[in-house]
Amino acid sequence: MRSAFACLGLACLLASCAPDHAGRYEASIRHAAVRSPPSVVALHPLPPGPVVTMGSFTEWGVPASPTTRFNWVSVPAQLRALCRGKADPVLAIQQVLGLPPQPTPSRPDHRWQMVTFELPRSALFRPCPGGTDPDATQCHPSQVPAEMDAEAQRFLLEQMWSSWHSGFGGAQGYPFTGMGWSYNWDPEAPHPVGISEYIIKRGTTLANVRVSTPAAFCNAPD
Repeated sequence: MRSAFACLGLACLLASCAPDHAGRYEASIRHAAVRSPPSVVALHPLPPGPVVTMGSFTEWGVPASPTTRFNWVSVPAQLRALCRGKADPVLAIQQVLGLPPQPTPSRPDHRWQMVTFELPRSALFRPCPGGTDPDATQCHPSQVPAEMDAEAQRFLLEQMWSSWHSGFGGAQGYPFTGMGWSYNWDPEAPHPVGISEYIIKRGTTLANVRVSTPAAFCNAPD
């Protein structure tokens, strides 16, 4: 994987940037907007079975059930493998998920949490314009599916329009890859491929909800 992503290495990309988290994050937005053949990678599979356990990193508490909006989620074991043992688990999760560096939540009454829950496999889709099948092994941007769920299509269009920007009147933006994986902007990572991304459809009922701190989540046994 390291050799395949030699041209995407963060060490090379960010060498001239300010050695601060904000500078690295801004660089990741610009870089994620330009795709190249190495962007097509093997995606992490969902756990087997009709019901799967997924995780969400949030400051907004447990998602509503049934869900009232689209929710970004990941396979807990895959995320945990990349944040385990890190000195700052909040920053580590933000880097892996391609989120902006925020040491503290946006409101004093909020706190960072990892929420895990069970949901139907059929309630998930991948944020990939080449096909939203959650069991797809890769995302090919040149392969446009003949049909796509209207809600998923609108979500992807809004995501691409709103993510790739920086410096516009204070708007932050996100390093959305559109390739089924999050952009890991950790400068110590061997490549920018983070975790495989999934979206929960609206109207999904969640079960067996559990809440933990980022530190407890990252260092829990699998």
